Amino acid sequence: MNGFLVHKHKNKISEWIGGNSRFELLYKLSRDGGSTKMFHELCDNKGPTVTIFYNKDNNVYGGYLSDSWGSTGGWCTDQRAFLFTLYSAGHWKPMKFPHIDGETHFKTIYHGPWFYSLNSFHTCVKMEKKIPSNCYKCNTTGLFDGQRFDMKGETDQSVANGHNNVTDLEVYLVKDGLPDEELQIPWRDSTEWNNKGFQELKEFIATYEPFPEMKIPEVNILLIGQAGAGKSSLFNTFNSIFKGGISSRACSGSAEKGITQKFDKLRIRDPSTKKYLRFRICDTCGVKDRINIKNEDIGFIMDGNLPNHYTFDHETGTSIKSSGFINEPTMRDKIHVVVLILDGSNLNFLSNDVVKKLQEIKSLAIDRGVPPLVFLTKIDEICELVRDDISKVYNSKTVEDAVNKAADLFAIPRCHVLPVKNYEKESELLTSINILALTALRKSLMFADDFLENQYELKQEKMETLNKQD
Repeated sequence: MNGFLVHKHKNKISEWIGGNSRFELLYKLSRDGGSTKMFHELCDNKGPTVTIFYNKDNNVYGGYLSDSWGSTGGWCTDQRAFLFTLYSAGHWKPMKFPHIDGETHFKTIYHGPWFYSLNSFHTCVKMEKKIPSNCYKCNTTGLFDGQRFDMKGETDQSVANGHNNVTDLEVYLVKDGLPDEELQIPWRDSTEWNNKGFQELKEFIATYEPFPEMKIPEVNILLIGQAGAGKSSLFNTFNSIFKGGISSRACSGSAEKGITQKFDKLRIRDPSTKKYLRFRICDTCGVKDRINIKNEDIGFIMDGNLPNHYTFDHETGTSIKSSGFINEPTMRDKIHVVVLILDGSNLNFLSNDVVKKLQEIKSLAIDRGVPPLVFLTKIDEICELVRDDISKVYNSKTVEDAVNKAADLFAIPRCHVLPVKNYEKESELLTSINILALTALRKSLMFADDFLENQYELKQEKMETLNKQD
């Protein structure tokens, strides 16, 4: 069982420590058990460590020691020690809380990793199995009280929701920085990572036509997923590839609640032919905690009832009396493939609400016979190897683990989970990014054709049944 830390988290902690670091998982509560004896067997006298607490409310926090853990007894002082937070209620909000003065950590055989102001467990801790809040209750004495570490105005409430109940706890050994390991055999076959491979993908998409028997001008690909995961940026990436330069037609950004509040059916024009490609990218509101697009509205989208540029009302929802509502949608109005967009760098910290909502969306698609896919964005943030060279994506064990995690979350084959990298900081197009994006887009078009062919066969079967009745 691997740890939850990905490159994005490791990079931030390395920055706080003051150098490039590599992290080796020593102890994991859910894997190794809540015995202090086991913790000390795995972690004592190993060197600098980072301890991570995964709070059940999707807060992620912890502490760093340049000293080793041990069983010698008593309080110790490590002037380089610090506490920190990475996520608040599932949102990326990293903060470092440096040492001020006095003791920083406690070394005894009867305690787990025990920082001043951030305790873990004494002697033994067990999972309290009370669905849905299965957790380990760790000690809360002096939790983030600011006596030894500068909390910068933060408190136990703002950092940990006032409790220290965790779904897991990990201790990593900190070593001098080395690149992420590269797998010698790729975990997935791919197009050749060169201009020829790119042009073949681009030609497939440029000449694509929907399943001919259904006689529709274009297919509709619905992008829906986490707020801030990059749905609109993904459209901009597709558009940039065909435009031949970085573009930003769809509004995108990193707002906590997401940017898109409408249902937009966006088209991409091929400048070489001056014609629109035979698909639309359908962008809509992101999924987030507490305030979400209603399942009824998602059903209306999939069934083709909502017009282009429809604006959602999260208070009242949509009804047949809503402006522009399409009462009798045709096949060209419907959604033909659904793509769940997930932030690959945040996959292990998805809230239960977001996971449940996305699972419901997948079920709505399956009920209608619409095939679902998953795109994992921001993969360059989870693996240093991929950050430096996108073409190494299928040689990255970290990315493979993320793909497997997403496949398990939504109970779909892992070949239906595709990693992508949006254009964000780049000023020029890169062949490797183009190939990864178009590979995902090609899969979407093939799935859309599968849906259309199934619908055509159903239509033929109904006609045959009616003819027999006549």
